[in-house]
Amino acid sequence: MNQRGIRQDETGMAIVMVLGVIAVVLLMVVHAMTICEVIGRESYATASRTELRYQAESAADQAYWLHLTDRRMFPNRNLGAEDVARDSYDLEPWMADRREHRLFDKNCFAYINTIEKTVRLDKLNSFKANVDMDDTEQVERINMFLDVLNDYTDSDSLARLYGKEDGDYSEDGYSALPRNSSMQFAEEIFWIDGWQDVLKTEITMVPPKGKSLDTNSKTSFFSASPYEIQSSLDLSDADLEAVLDARDSWIADGTLLSDSLSADLYANIMMKFNFREANVAEYTISSATDNGEIRVVYDVVREVNFTRSTIYADKERQALSIWKRMAY
Repeated sequence: MNQRGIRQDETGMAIVMVLGVIAVVLLMVVHAMTICEVIGRESYATASRTELRYQAESAADQAYWLHLTDRRMFPNRNLGAEDVARDSYDLEPWMADRREHRLFDKNCFAYINTIEKTVRLDKLNSFKANVDMDDTEQVERINMFLDVLNDYTDSDSLARLYGKEDGDYSEDGYSALPRNSSMQFAEEIFWIDGWQDVLKTEITMVPPKGKSLDTNSKTSFFSASPYEIQSSLDLSDADLEAVLDARDSWIADGTLLSDSLSADLYANIMMKFNFREANVAEYTISSATDNGEIRVVYDVVREVNFTRSTIYADKERQALSIWKRMAY
């Protein structure tokens, strides 16, 4: 090969090397830009979630005090019915009926719900409250569930007829179970075998030590599930839809239930369900960015009856108690 050919080969290799270096540099630049973009988005998301969390906490406190003020001004706490005392005031009603309240801006909303469910972990007999005792299969399923639940919470290692103890849970790969004490979280119920056959509605929270829920035997209409309403009233699907629409109309614009339902159906509902606002309320705050890309939901459960000493967190009565607080 002559000298000219050698130089051409060297030139070609040099070009290839330069192109390779340029390609690597471009990849590094693109990688760096991608990392910067990811970091920027993560920083934006973190800052936004932090800001939304502060806004939600503030909204929860404001909703709590607006609710307390409403209770003080309007002692009639019957939900779904007319209160003539409100006719003299142009004020937004703050009641535990899941009505939507806008706070601060268009993307921050508060909802108040009563904490009073049919299924209560501190009253095991409530699992049979709405069951036909002639339905032997369902009664047996509930008894099996209760055996497992009792073994989960008692302190001994003796298994009931259908229960489970340490060895059974270890075989399933859960060596840390059972708790062998009172449940601390309502969600623990989902560790109990057979819960799908028994729980047909939401479950209540486990009250903090020294606190207690209302003991009304009737379920609150505004927190009842469609299953509870239909089974308690023996409704057809069409009647159930009418009842749910009437409840939604009250929540949306305050339309009286008596104006939305037939007299017979309204009377039946009033007889079977509780319409009195409970003394413990859940405040759910939904706070989002303007574009709706990021949202924070903040839940707080608090007492609302100042005649109860348990509304305070300390003996000096300087701080109000919070039963539960969660953000997600």
